[in-house]
Amino acid sequence: MERLVLFDIDGTLIRSRDGYIAFNEAIRKTFGVEGDIRAVIPDGNTDPLIVKDILGQLAMDVKISENQWCDFSATLRECYDDHLCRGTMRIQSLPGAVELLAALSADRRFVSTVVTGNFESTAEVKLMAAGLARYLCRGAYASDSSHRPDLPAIARRRCEELNRSSFSNERCVIVGDTPKDLDAARQSGMKCILVGTGRYPVEELLHWQPDGCVADLSDTEAMIALLSEI
Repeated sequence: MERLVLFDIDGTLIRSRDGYIAFNEAIRKTFGVEGDIRAVIPDGNTDPLIVKDILGQLAMDVKISENQWCDFSATLRECYDDHLCRGTMRIQSLPGAVELLAALSADRRFVSTVVTGNFESTAEVKLMAAGLARYLCRGAYASDSSHRPDLPAIARRRCEELNRSSFSNERCVIVGDTPKDLDAARQSGMKCILVGTGRYPVEELLHWQPDGCVADLSDTEAMIALLSEI
């Protein structure tokens, strides 16, 4: 029986270097203020909530219209593209990410997708820059909901439609790097593996009692075995 593996992006599959430059530029261009993503803790959060946190620190009204969100998403993608092209921002896959996704895509027991706090347009930029996009089905994004626990079910439904198959929640595994990934998995009735490549070290992640916990994704065989067994 197939398993659906739902990967977080930032801190799990990729790391951005100087990505704050593009994010802050998009805030300035969209909202006309000098906000700074480095002033908040973005890990495990969705981009809309990150923006609201930043604007809240500036004592701004955080009621943002749908048109403004669309503008911000489009502007953020443009800023990412521009800074990647100029070399003022770098995106790289984390250890073992390419090898694991390639192995999963070649194994008929697995389908891989994403559950991410990025907007879909910006998730695409990051995954393409890291060389990972071709291994992943369309998943769920902050453009679908700013509430992260909503996203796993959205991703599951999309993958079921695409693959013309059904995945029970017990056959779905979220792979992330924060307690918020685990919380989304628990609220969705899914399994969860946490990876110590983000803000939180393995010792702290183990405290939250995920179904599995690894330092990174570099041992492909061990990861596939873990994904098969939990």
